[in-house]
Order: sequence, then C-alpha cells, then structure tokens
Amino acid sequence: MMSFLDSFSYSNDLSLYIHVPFCISKCAYCAFYSVPRCSQLVMDLYLERLLSEITEVNRRMAGKAYETAFIGGGNPGCLGPERLGKIAKAVCENGRPKEFSVEMNPESLTPEFFPLFKDCFTRLSMGVQSMDQKALSFLGRNADLEKTRSGLALSQLLKAETECSLSYDLITCLGSWHDELSDIKAILSEFPSDHLSVYALTLEEGTPLYQRKPELPDSDQQYEILKNVWNHLQAQGYEHYEVSNFAKPGKRCIHNCRYWGYQQYLGLGPGAASTAFSEGGNVTRFSYPHDIESYISGKAFEGFEYESLSSFEAAEELVFMGLRYKDGLDLARLERLTGKRICDAILRESEGYYLQDGKLVPDDEGLMLCDAQACTIIDALS
Repeated sequence: MMSFLDSFSYSNDLSLYIHVPFCISKCAYCAFYSVPRCSQLVMDLYLERLLSEITEVNRRMAGKAYETAFIGGGNPGCLGPERLGKIAKAVCENGRPKEFSVEMNPESLTPEFFPLFKDCFTRLSMGVQSMDQKALSFLGRNADLEKTRSGLALSQLLKAETECSLSYDLITCLGSWHDELSDIKAILSEFPSDHLSVYALTLEEGTPLYQRKPELPDSDQQYEILKNVWNHLQAQGYEHYEVSNFAKPGKRCIHNCRYWGYQQYLGLGPGAASTAFSEGGNVTRFSYPHDIESYISGKAFEGFEYESLSSFEAAEELVFMGLRYKDGLDLARLERLTGKRICDAILRESEGYYLQDGKLVPDDEGLMLCDAQACTIIDALS
C-alpha cells in the first residue's frame, strides 16, 4: 500500500486543501461532494479525525508553515465559528500561510467569524452565483436575494475591519432569459471585491438541474456571452488570469495558481484530492472517497485511494493546467517529463497562444480553446 504521508516532499513548498462536506441544502447544479443537514455529532467526529491528521502533517512539516491553505466545501460556514476556528488554528500551528482562504455562503457569514480573519484567514471566497432572484431560484440556492445581499454587505464590513481579500463566485450562461452583464454590473457597483470567479453553467450528471434538462446557450452563444463578460471585467480593471478567474492587480488566488502551475498540494477530508511530488520526482494522485461515514469511523490517513502517474500522464496534466492559466505552459518542464520537444511548427500555429520566457501563454482567445489546444499538443507528444 502506497504511504500517503511519505509521498510528499516536505522540504519543498506545500499547499493544504481541506474539504468540509457539510451544507444546509444541496444546490441544483452542484456535483461537489456535500452532505446536507448533518448532525452535530457527525461534525464533531469529522473534526476529531481532521485535527488528528492536520497535527501529523504539521509534525512532518518540521516547523515550516504551509505555503497556502484553502478550506472549501460544501459550506465550511456550517461548522460554526468554534469548530472552524479549531481547524484554522491547527493549520496555523507552524505559522500563518502566505494565503489562507475559506469558502462560505452568504447566509452563513456572521460577525462571530470575524476574529478568525484577524488571526488566521487572509481571504474569503463567497459563493454568490447571482444577483438575480430568478437565477438563484433556477440554481436551487439556499439563500434568496435578500440573504445574499445581507451576506455581501457583511463581507464588505469584514474586509473593512480585517483587511482580508474578498472573492465572489458567479455563474453565467443560464439561458436566454438571463442577463449576465446586468448580474456582473450589479455586484461590481455595490460590492467591490479583489477577485471574481465567473463560471459558465455546465449540467453535471446526477444533479437535479441535469434531470430537468433546461435549455442552455449553445457553444456559439456561450462564446459571445463569455466574451462580453470577460471584456467588461477587464475594462473594470480585472486581470483575466485563468479561464474563469479575474483579479485586481496583485490579488490572484495564490492557492489556485499553485494548482494550475502543477505544484504539490495535500488534501484532507472526505472527497479531497491530493497531488504528491516525492523527493525522487514521482507523482502520485490521492483521493478520499465521497463517504463521510467511512471518514468519521476510520483512523487517521486510512481509506485513501491512490494512483501513481507515469511521466507521460503527469505531462498530460501539466499541459491541461498550463494552457488554461496566463502564466502558461512551461515547455522545458514538459520536455523533462516526456523527453520530447514540441516542434516549432505546432507552436507557431497555436492560435490564441504566444511564446514568452520559455512558456506557451494563452491570450483570451486561447483560453476559449484551451482544451482543444491541449489535446493537439498531447497528440504531438504521443
């Protein structure tokens, strides 16, 4: 059995992801692992195992702080300030990470969470999704527009008091009835933020929205919607640095940049994934099953599933990550993994991309075509 803890290089920078699977109610579009309306006992047992795992990873870090940390979900706000505070303080045992993000839905943020942003968290990522009541109902959101606006107003107060960074998530491409630009303009005018994540709605199999099969924009319509949204955000001073992510200068999400840059990260909690880079250069992908019951009944670090990646499989992941991110695909790193060099003809013909400092970097047109371009490069290396 592959050892989870022995697979990481602790001498190199390490990012930590913690998955909190609890939520008040599951949104109609959501395919992430979450468990609505869990008991207090289940949350306590989850916390007990999680803290034991964080403590052991901290010991392996030998006094070194995590480069970044991110608590996602689900809705981590469901844990309440006391439980969430215990997790945050455990993560900061070796020092506060350079960036420490936590996700929270608008209806869950309360002033009781504010002290955690003074001492631990540096960044709040709030799942807003829309400023339109019809859209919120369509998406099956737990919070209506009134609760959403209240949570947004409170997040603005949080930033004023603690100087934390704010990021808001929005969903576009809902249908011909939805005005995406109006949605974007509403949040920009009333609730300024450092960062926006703007996702095109996809129908994930097994979700209630998938079962309803609503009529969504086709690929050409989606292209026009996204282009308009992207252009508007850039005109408002946001850097478009990843397919779905926009940041004011210096406010990129460092944790996600490390993920897109194919750096190692360690994931804890049911449903969490990890990518481990050993001292010898081996790449291993770990994941914990989507099963809260096995997590709370098992022992620390038991139950992880793993897959050892070949150099070519790691190269494939590097390509897909690099071409959706404005830092680009590191061609020298790709050559080290595959032993092959991409021919100049393919690089010259890569529409929507340009060469800069040894990297193939996408422009906005390239971000629209990133998956197709990734397949072209991988085929050339095969």
